[in-house]
Amino acid sequence: MWSDTRAATAWALVWLLLVTAGFLLVRRPEERTPKRAIPLALILMIALLARLLPALLLPVGAGYDIDSYRLVTDALLGGREVYTSSVGRHPYLPFQMYIMGAMAYLSQASGLPYVVAIKLPAIFADVAITGLIYRFSTQTRGAGWAAYPALLYALNPVSVLVTAYHGQFEAVTLFFLLLAWWYWHREHIVSSATLLGFAILNKTWPVVFLPIVWIRLHNWRDRIVYPAIAIGIPVLSILAYLFIFSAEPTPMLRRALTHRGVAGYWGPGAILNPAAVVWPGLQPIVDFAVVIRNWLLLAAILISLWWTRRQPALDAFLTLLLSMFVVTVGFGIQWLVWPIPFALLADEDRWLKPYSLAAAFMLVIHLYGLHMYPWLSEWIPAPAHEWVIRMSALPAWGIVVAWTISRYRRAMTKDLTHIPTLDGINPSC
Repeated sequence: MWSDTRAATAWALVWLLLVTAGFLLVRRPEERTPKRAIPLALILMIALLARLLPALLLPVGAGYDIDSYRLVTDALLGGREVYTSSVGRHPYLPFQMYIMGAMAYLSQASGLPYVVAIKLPAIFADVAITGLIYRFSTQTRGAGWAAYPALLYALNPVSVLVTAYHGQFEAVTLFFLLLAWWYWHREHIVSSATLLGFAILNKTWPVVFLPIVWIRLHNWRDRIVYPAIAIGIPVLSILAYLFIFSAEPTPMLRRALTHRGVAGYWGPGAILNPAAVVWPGLQPIVDFAVVIRNWLLLAAILISLWWTRRQPALDAFLTLLLSMFVVTVGFGIQWLVWPIPFALLADEDRWLKPYSLAAAFMLVIHLYGLHMYPWLSEWIPAPAHEWVIRMSALPAWGIVVAWTISRYRRAMTKDLTHIPTLDGINPSC
């Protein structure tokens, strides 16, 4: 690891450009041309190298998040109750904290720098996701095709930035959620519900997958069992934690169930928030958007559920995620990775490529402007650099809007021919 943050982040930017070049060089196989299978082991090595090298050499992650992790792991290893010892700094249910604690212990025992150790679970989860995409694609479209989406994930700059640069653990959640979808397709209801339960326990947002599945279940027994398991796992984990630590539920649940990201850094809010500083007359609009943000999300979810009700679960879920991205007022930059594995499995690579580039641009501006070494503030004086950081979201948001409209049109015409199906599985699943 370099101790010079400035030099390390400069090198990391060069590495990111190389990875992104590799991402752009991955070519979609021709349907009529015989495709030679690329060994999975080679693809996994590429995915690991793309993430592990910058993680080993960067002495930083996103500063606020890494500091929050330290507060959590210090409390956990010190035998203290986490939510009252790190008030507001762990807006998650009690699961990821134990993975963090194990990494903090590894750091103490081995001498591995904390910022490296804390990133390792997400790095390995990202590599595992690459393997899952390869495996799922092999079973739907053959081994010759599978290398294409797997490489697009292995070299995806958004995934690399979120996991190895930022240090967020979104990949752990996505790993459980992808498996939940896969077992759902294989009609293993209990296994799918169990994995979804752990995904929700890790980060609460995968709960939006539950109604996608529920409306596609074939009998009332499954409609009772599936949500009972998926919701029961986080509920029982919460109760166990509260009992063991004799803790009050409010410090945990207040943040975990109400966290909606930071307003003003995504969509129209990225313009309205800084503009309201210059023109105070816009402030009521900004405030009103924050007040109704939950209603906007609920409306997007309900409309998406109804509009995609005849589509496969994978297609419907991708559309739902994108719909949420269109209307959300609050945002976390790590959320940009959510649609990527599902888009690859839904054969949406033509939209995914420009989205990934625009999202990576936004992440770079934020990480190099706010969260790692503040390069942007050295180049651009305040308050101009704040405008640049906020408006960096507009290209990605614009692509999301266009992508979402495209998917709604496709659902309206019931064009499902692009969706790969599994042998013996009803496409309505």
